Amino acid sequence: MKLVVLTVLVGMVSVACTGGVVDPPATISSDSTTPTSELAGTTSTSEATTTTTTVAVSFPVLAFPDGPCQLDRPEVDGEVTVLIGTLLYALGPDSSSPRCLLDRVASADLRWNPTGTALVIGTTAVGPDFEYSPPEATGLSWTHPTGSSVVAFTADRLWKVAIDNGTETDITFLATTDAVAYHPAGEHLLAIGTDFTGQYGMWLATNQGTDPLLLAFDEGAILSDPAWTWLGEPIFVAVHDDGMSHIHRVELTAEGGFDGPIIVESDEALDMLIPSPFDPIMLAYRTAGTPGARCVEGAHVAVSNVDVPEPLNSWTTNPVGWLPGERLLVMAYPDGCESPGDLWSFSPGLCPGSVYGAFPVIAGVDGAATRAPVPAPPPPPDFTGVIDPAPA
Repeated sequence: MKLVVLTVLVGMVSVACTGGVVDPPATISSDSTTPTSELAGTTSTSEATTTTTTVAVSFPVLAFPDGPCQLDRPEVDGEVTVLIGTLLYALGPDSSSPRCLLDRVASADLRWNPTGTALVIGTTAVGPDFEYSPPEATGLSWTHPTGSSVVAFTADRLWKVAIDNGTETDITFLATTDAVAYHPAGEHLLAIGTDFTGQYGMWLATNQGTDPLLLAFDEGAILSDPAWTWLGEPIFVAVHDDGMSHIHRVELTAEGGFDGPIIVESDEALDMLIPSPFDPIMLAYRTAGTPGARCVEGAHVAVSNVDVPEPLNSWTTNPVGWLPGERLLVMAYPDGCESPGDLWSFSPGLCPGSVYGAFPVIAGVDGAATRAPVPAPPPPPDFTGVIDPAPA
């Protein structure tokens, strides 16, 4: 068995070149004149001339209903959900007929379960017939593949709560737990934390908190953002003591060993890892951010080592989530983090350096999330290597 020791990992992911899907274009115009709009794009300077490009953006005009809010089922092809004030709306696949889903929404941190039938709002889980808000919880996440339970954790406890009857199941297997991510097939989970012997790292365990495996560790690094790729491979961020940040991928093998490459490295902080559930290699993340902060001035979205195109690359941006058709939702803050954001759709190409354009979805929203039933999950991890489980 081979542990992933972060300080010796090298390598970069290779990306296959295939086509992308283009969203229906909205009205975006540009001209090479002196900027007259606050939405000014990039400025390029040479020895002879200076050219400034002004990008005028026209967002679709939507009519929001006055009727009551109802948490219905998502559209088959997925949909955009946006928070405006304290009201959560679903825009539908063509963004033309908004529906009010919830009122009195108190947080812009929105995460739907895999079926799109319930969501976590900050540290509260909400569905059509339930609400669960443990006051002591540090974080909440969803089980997979159905999202029938919500996973809650504190510094010293990890547990699941069934959303149909409220039954709690304690699955604590670490002395301290910092972050958790369920495998898409639902039989295993990742957790970053420290075991009862004092070993810090990222661990793989069953969904009952048994048979923990230490997958990655580094005495001089802080680990965060555990997640799973569409192929069922663990990924995470390591911030090393030299100031470098890496996104690592772990490749599990049936022989009981595991290893993996660095897929992104940066001298800026990396966070908000959002792998696409519809594609094996598409990964969105944020650079120059601050973990846990909704908006950080100067932070930018990148997708599989490709920066987002103009005009998004001129503004502070966050990744929001993926929809079918290789569509990534991006929140932009052209007027800074104190103002509401503008939601865009971006369809990246799969060749490094290629993009398929960014299109405006809706302006002036306080939060957003994708709501789309995810595809069939990959097989659960299949390997034989185990280490002694932490004491109960």
